[in-house]
Amino acid sequence: MSESGLTLGFGDFKSEVGFILGYGTTAGSWSVAQEAEIELIVNTAYRRTLYPPAMQGVPVGYEWSFLRPTTTLAIVADDGDYDLPDSYGRIIGGFHYAADQHKAMIRQVPLAQLLDMRSTSDMNGYPNFFATRWKSSDGTDGQRQEALFYPEPDAAYTLYYSFDANTEPLSDVRPYPLGGMQLSELYKESCLAVAEARNEDTQGIHTQLFQSLLVDQIARDIKRSSGQNYGHMGASSELDDVIEWRRGNELHSGAYSISYGGEYI
Repeated sequence: MSESGLTLGFGDFKSEVGFILGYGTTAGSWSVAQEAEIELIVNTAYRRTLYPPAMQGVPVGYEWSFLRPTTTLAIVADDGDYDLPDSYGRIIGGFHYAADQHKAMIRQVPLAQLLDMRSTSDMNGYPNFFATRWKSSDGTDGQRQEALFYPEPDAAYTLYYSFDANTEPLSDVRPYPLGGMQLSELYKESCLAVAEARNEDTQGIHTQLFQSLLVDQIARDIKRSSGQNYGHMGASSELDDVIEWRRGNELHSGAYSISYGGEYI
């Protein structure tokens, strides 16, 4: 799969920064120290865009939709602890069974509560609860997390989940930033804003452009990731043919979990 010709990558950002710093746009003309400085600026700008600073028009702690990939976790019988991906930051929602399993979402509980469940009753079945915890690390590599399930699985299941993902810095091997072509100008202005502040010790036109583009792209991201159908909103007279309302699935013996304001009802 080829990238769009309008997408800016690592080399483009380095050339833009090299120009504003007065080093020229050609990497071959930079000294080792100059190239290291340019790459530092580019990845500082990349990190700042992925995790936007608080400013007017930007929600505090905004999380881009493209930083929430969906993946699967295969669990097996008699094993309740599983390593999470290296890029795992935190889970979004919970773990879900395949649609044909007709089981409620596996809910997250505090680690202490799950460990208490385990110590109180050594159960096997399909997991209803999970918790996450950090694994020990000696600092030679990044610290990782694991998921603990209860009850302990009684069979093999494939679980689906979304998570807040960490990412790698831009490089010649990974030249394209997350978010695709639509964010190219935002990333470019972020690079130039950092370079501008570093070179001139001031926030100028590129900082203003970065902030303006950031507000715009966040609004677009919210629109792209928002739901389009929130259920029936018409008059009750339109529902004359509805016999009953119920939670869950007719093939499921119980009801699915529903939450409101963070509390399950």
